[in-house]
Amino acid sequence: MSILVYNHFHKHFPFNNESSWVKATYAGDPPGGFNTYIDVCAADKNILEYKKYYNSYNLSDNDFLKAMGILATEYWALKNPPASEYVGCGSYRRYLYMSTHVNTDKVVMPVSQDVCNKLTDDHQLQYAMNHLGHSEVITNRSIILSGSVEQQYLQSQPVQYWNLFKEALVNLFPTYAGKVNWFTDNGTSIHFETTYIMRKDCFQQYADEFFRILEYIWERCDEVYPQNRGGFSEPLPWRYPGFIGERFFPFFLHANSLRKTQVPLMFLS
Repeated sequence: MSILVYNHFHKHFPFNNESSWVKATYAGDPPGGFNTYIDVCAADKNILEYKKYYNSYNLSDNDFLKAMGILATEYWALKNPPASEYVGCGSYRRYLYMSTHVNTDKVVMPVSQDVCNKLTDDHQLQYAMNHLGHSEVITNRSIILSGSVEQQYLQSQPVQYWNLFKEALVNLFPTYAGKVNWFTDNGTSIHFETTYIMRKDCFQQYADEFFRILEYIWERCDEVYPQNRGGFSEPLPWRYPGFIGERFFPFFLHANSLRKTQVPLMFLS
């Protein structure tokens, strides 16, 4: 069994460059020490293909890449699949803690090189392999919401992107039509952060579907790059592709009945 995880960076931050299974990626301006990182915009197929939807906003590549965030690495991994049997993605601050004896959903830890080394060493790799012996996906633990997933999303985000997202699910993937009620009726438990490892074929299906959904939204929404908060609490409304992704990922696992192991999320601060 082989596993390769990509952690997406946009600035210098401690990282274990000696890890055998977690690699650092970046898009746009390279972070410090970038010679050890993978530039996901250097490949023929990369996220800048989608900048065409943002042309009227005269954005720099870097501003566009900020709006995409980790999606730049996910798209690169989709178009440049590794030889490993399992693929994972995360961000420079977020790691899955594979030893499940920690009885909490999320742990905030002070950042240090030693912590980064421990979270990406071969002991954690072995724990991950053990989990994948009986699961198709490893992701972070769920939290319980006070209401539905939809209600929670709409507390801070405009309704248009959400409605187009649900419309895309039904129109692009008819097998999901009978399952979208998960967002309103049954979806009070959800794992945010979109940090995961999954079987490569599952990852390819997930990423392919998600970018098709984004194209559907971009082709139909009133504002591809919203800058006005419009009375909502989210200070950077142009980050909605990532917010939609945080809801699509757990839905994808649910709708495809994928076996998952949930482990604590370590957030480095």
